[in-house]
Order: sequence, then structure tokens, then C-alpha cells
Amino acid sequence: MFSTGGNVRPVQRIRDEDGIPVSPARVLRAYMERCFPMADHRDGKIFWVRPTERAFINWDGYRVPRSLWRAARKNAFRFTTDVAFRAVVEACANRHETWISRDIEQLFRQLHHLGLAHSVEAWDREGRLVGGLYGLSVGGIFAGESMFHLETGAGKLCIMTLVEHLRALGYIGLDCQQQTPHMEMFGAALIPDDVYAMMVASSTPPRNWDERVFPARLEQKVP
Repeated sequence: MFSTGGNVRPVQRIRDEDGIPVSPARVLRAYMERCFPMADHRDGKIFWVRPTERAFINWDGYRVPRSLWRAARKNAFRFTTDVAFRAVVEACANRHETWISRDIEQLFRQLHHLGLAHSVEAWDREGRLVGGLYGLSVGGIFAGESMFHLETGAGKLCIMTLVEHLRALGYIGLDCQQQTPHMEMFGAALIPDDVYAMMVASSTPPRNWDERVFPARLEQKVP
């Protein structure tokens, strides 16, 4: 299992590629202005991305492939939220090519401590962390950042679990940022930046992230 302990490096030491200090408040402000941070590698400097269009899942367009429903019926995983945030981010970053720098990781750990960034975890029957994702609450929208899986289907089932939780809490949609085959499979569609701007500006922050309504199992939701 990945480490979930350790100290957090002070975020005032973090600067972007232009030398401007980056704090959790600046990250959140950037998301409200439709920008998000990236880096070229684990030790790379932060730069900011504002796409002209982005992948977005609204609940009317959300869909789940039949193959994934069949995987959910196997009831192979237990799901939690915010239990192993650091381990999830580490697993997402632990790739040959990654945009999650150590600075970005530190900032999101701070955002998690502030109650703004959240994770979903998938555990196998032996209690091992085998999948997960994390993201950031931006008004009434949840911005998904990254996910990983060590067992087939674990990451995708985390998305299903996340969507159930977001809908229960009153979020209006899931911002996937960049289109991928995985997100398109769930109904993600590209929307222009100006449309996304109106959604961010008009959305109301939902009620607090409540673990008590989190769906630990999916089997009762499978049609």
C-alpha cells in the first residue's frame, strides 16, 4: 500500500514558471478563472492551462457502459472517500510520464486539508488500495484531476461512485478538463470555454462533502 503519512512542505516556497508564488488560494482562484496547473515532470515548474474547450459530464448526458455494470455486479471493491488522499495522488503521479509535479502534489494536499480537494478510493477484499481518483470542488462543479488503477475496472468504478456522490450532494457536473476515451465512454462532451465560464459563475456551491452519504458499494445501484 502507498504511504499516507508525512509532513507537508510549506506552500509559500512554491513558485510557477514565471516566479510567481503559488498558494492554495491562487490555485482555487485559477480554477474559478478556468485555468488549471500542470508540469512537464515531477520536478518541473508549474504552468497554467486554459483550454478553449474542455470535456464535461453533465448528468443528462451521463452514461455507463453495460460492461461496467457487469463489473459492478461482481462487488469486488469497497469504496471510500478522503481516506487515503495522499496515497491516491502519489499513485496517480507515479508514472513514467506525469504532469503532477511535487509542487502540485503539495498544493493539492493543502487544498485537501482545507476541505476543497477530495479523493475516492477502491479497496480489494484484502484491504489493498487498487484504484482511486482525486479532484477539486469549484463552486457547484467538481474538477477531476487524475485517476489510477491496479486492478481492471477499479478506476472506472471509482468514477461511477464519484458521480453518485456528486449528484447526491447537488453538484451540477464533472469537469474532466481534457477529453479521453475513458471520459467519453461516460458521456463527456466538449464544451466551449465561454459556456464553461457561465456554468462556473452561476453554479452554487453544494452542501459539505458528506462521507455519510457516500456509496461504499455499487451493487444496490446496478439495474
